[in-house]
Amino acid sequence: MRSRKNGKNTSNKADSSISRNSVIGVDIGQGGIRMVQLSGRKLNQVQLEKYAAVTLPGNVVSGNDIVDFDQLVSHLQQCYTKLKTSCKQVNIALPSGIVTIEENFSYDPEGNDISLQEMVESEVVRVGALDGVNYDWKELSEDPRTGVLSVVIAAAKTDDVNSRVDLLEEVGLQAVNVDVDVFALANAFIYADEMMGNQFTRSKILVVNVGDVNMNAMVLQNNKILFRHEANLGFEQLVQLIQRTYQCTDSEAVAMAYGRGSRPGDYRELITESFNMQIAQEVQRALQFFLATQNMDEGVDISQIFISGIGCTDAAGLDHVVSTHTNIPTQQCAPVSLAASKSKIDGTQLQKDADSLTMAFGLALRGLI
Repeated sequence: MRSRKNGKNTSNKADSSISRNSVIGVDIGQGGIRMVQLSGRKLNQVQLEKYAAVTLPGNVVSGNDIVDFDQLVSHLQQCYTKLKTSCKQVNIALPSGIVTIEENFSYDPEGNDISLQEMVESEVVRVGALDGVNYDWKELSEDPRTGVLSVVIAAAKTDDVNSRVDLLEEVGLQAVNVDVDVFALANAFIYADEMMGNQFTRSKILVVNVGDVNMNAMVLQNNKILFRHEANLGFEQLVQLIQRTYQCTDSEAVAMAYGRGSRPGDYRELITESFNMQIAQEVQRALQFFLATQNMDEGVDISQIFISGIGCTDAAGLDHVVSTHTNIPTQQCAPVSLAASKSKIDGTQLQKDADSLTMAFGLALRGLI
């Protein structure tokens, strides 16, 4: 799904992106900016070229909102400079909280007098007037018996889209796609499954991303999102737990969370194990919500859980805790670590940073696959 600013696009329907040799995924969250540059034309050719990250101070981004545009531009420039690249093609995401997503929308080409676009627009006007909304859709599948199409629709206010495009333009970057964070997350794990030999494609898997302030969970099957759930748990809550426990400053807590500063001897017991349990409980809750929406006769078993995100950084033993809590095999998996990487990238440092790069990685994939 893509939605981007285009002065010639009178319908505000997002144009299809052009596959490029190299693209940068830019993930902007309350705690920081992450950039991942990928190259390649096919999934099995994807190569990690470069990546960079900078921490954002408080009151620059709050939840879904950009609070201080000028400060954000400054830090975006810092991150791009740190990336040391000439590539200016960028994919960026809108938080799903400000995007209206209609999943599994059905359209019957034979039984309708109007086109798919007209049908989509009839749904989009529920969000707002067409001239004030950017929207896109994607045909997911076609019923072989009836010919009915399953379609996903995404719509966002043009002002929200333009704010991200303008942000990039301020530092000389071009927004190829303004995507949605949940679709970027799905892309990252669809790629991961491909690299694992497609062993989970036909199964139902739960994908979890513990982000800056929220945990996104989704059930995937056959590369389709069957269910989504969001919870207020992320890196920010980890930092707050450290601050409460050790009465330290925000910067000291962030350093501890990243493993950059010294940690008290009881850190693992009081922080890591405690936060891992919080994540496990939220994962269990997401599973319960999913089960409540399903027809039990159709088979709802989740075969595997994958967890990633900045909130999982240095979360030793997280996969074991979640697996024990849910009785489902669990793997802490950073999809970016499965891509071939340039020899100049520090492999040891990448392993430390990989969990935090999942969203940016998924965004970068959008320009290549």
